[in-house]
Amino acid sequence: MRKIIAEIYPWESRIAIVENDRLAEVFWENQKESVGNIYRGKIRDVIPGLSCVFIDIGLNKNAFLYAGDIRNNDRDKGLNSFDLLKKGQDIMVQVKKEAFSEKGARVTGNISIPGHYIVVLPFQKDISISRKIVDDKRRENLRSIIEREKTDDMGVILRTTCLEGSDEEIIVELKQMQMLWREIKERYKEAKAPFLIFEDIDVLERTLRDYLDHDIEKIIINNERLLAKVESFIAGKNYGAKFDVKYEKGALFEKYNLEKDIRRAINRKVWLKSGGYLVFDETEAMTIIDVNSGKFTGNNNFADTIFRLNCEAALEIPRQLRLRSVGGIILIDFISMKDQQQEHEVINLFKRELEKDKAHTRIIGMTGLGFLEMTRRKSRYGISEFFSDVCHVCNGRGRTLNLFAVTCEIKRKLINLDYLEKEVIICEVNPQIQKIFKQEENFLNYVSENLGKQVIVKANPNFEVNEYELHQNFTY
Repeated sequence: MRKIIAEIYPWESRIAIVENDRLAEVFWENQKESVGNIYRGKIRDVIPGLSCVFIDIGLNKNAFLYAGDIRNNDRDKGLNSFDLLKKGQDIMVQVKKEAFSEKGARVTGNISIPGHYIVVLPFQKDISISRKIVDDKRRENLRSIIEREKTDDMGVILRTTCLEGSDEEIIVELKQMQMLWREIKERYKEAKAPFLIFEDIDVLERTLRDYLDHDIEKIIINNERLLAKVESFIAGKNYGAKFDVKYEKGALFEKYNLEKDIRRAINRKVWLKSGGYLVFDETEAMTIIDVNSGKFTGNNNFADTIFRLNCEAALEIPRQLRLRSVGGIILIDFISMKDQQQEHEVINLFKRELEKDKAHTRIIGMTGLGFLEMTRRKSRYGISEFFSDVCHVCNGRGRTLNLFAVTCEIKRKLINLDYLEKEVIICEVNPQIQKIFKQEENFLNYVSENLGKQVIVKANPNFEVNEYELHQNFTY
């Protein structure tokens, strides 16, 4: 069974998917989140040599559009994609991957608008059905109702949730999505580039849309105002099931021991319960996962020992891929097994665990060197990219918590100190962190208004970036 735990603050939202009391996925969003948004952009530069186009969509950095994401109309098929685009031209694009560090947002011309049951593809015509819907009669019925109801200029993907929805509910959602697309086209005609013409739902609603099903036993949120929003969302979708939705005050990630899982997800090494461990090495081109026996000795049968360890790794690796938001090419080096039947069992177990993943995954097979090769799609940067920096001491072989992660952690600690009696809280930090807080006047005012306490941020040059103290007999 699964829980959704939502920790919402004015400066950030964090949503956790917890499976069997372990963190499986975490989604983070700040006020600048733009994945899923649709813009009328203006082309600033076309660079065929790099196979990309730079587009002004109104953000700090120009977005980039790769050649493979350029939309070709039927009449333009056979033409070079770059012959269709000129500097100064307006174009409709959707953010595919968030801007990060020195990179602008990655955008696509192939627009997609997801709902609970379906995904609408306005510039396509095909109907696709989730591979997890295996009943042939259900697949044929779904295809027939969509063919009957959809317009000719629109493609549709039927999601796995169609297994739980009635035909009427799916048709209603399709009509709503078609109406939304007509509105987006009208906004595009009227807007002057660069302009945001469609803003995707926030991370809380997006998580409810994608993950709310009969496996969810509880939804916990620390924002009382948004509790009604969650209940309204559930009521409006007519799920046919009752969900336990509750408000709990305070730092929920701390309360439910999720912070330690987030910190561990930054580590290169992941220990398994048996004493074995996994090693994650991320490169520019791919991610390599090595399975090691470590302290695990098993019984006297060596083949059985290796098999049991590989099975444990096959259960843990899919969870780590989701938690770390690993994408692209992935090579997994299981410990070599001579028994082909045992190897097939490990791979089948791995495939079953991957079915929990909402991201599209594809297992290619075993390489000539004995690696299991797979790919995984992702649209958001992972925990290590968001919350850590390359370590300058070891020349990039390790990672350390970055200023952003430490600042957010201190904010969460401060806002949950309302039980203190004294009116002044002294926050002693590294000088770099103090510099950030000097620009955070809105947050300090927020603490003052909500807690009735003054926060004084003092610099301590002896502190490392991730060290801080909150005075009033509270030290972290």
